[in-house]
Amino acid sequence: MLQVDERGVAKFKRFDDGTPLAADELRIRYRVRADEVKFATNAFFFQEGHAKIYERARYGEFRVAADGECLLTGMRSEKLERLGAPSKQ
Repeated sequence: MLQVDERGVAKFKRFDDGTPLAADELRIRYRVRADEVKFATNAFFFQEGHAKIYERARYGEFRVAADGECLLTGMRSEKLERLGAPSKQ
């Protein structure tokens, strides 16, 4: 279980013991591989030649499904600024 603060930053709070989630909690699925906790992916793909844009990344932005599976969707700076080229939506 993760606790999500007012900035939207999540940190480990507790292991799931079956009790209902608090308003500020989020359940996330994880796996243990080579004695390390892994969730989602450790890779973020970006266009070749754009590495400089992401050097300031300190946080990952995730979309989390109801079952706890998560997908890395973006990178954020230490000040939580979204990094990357503007969306073409």
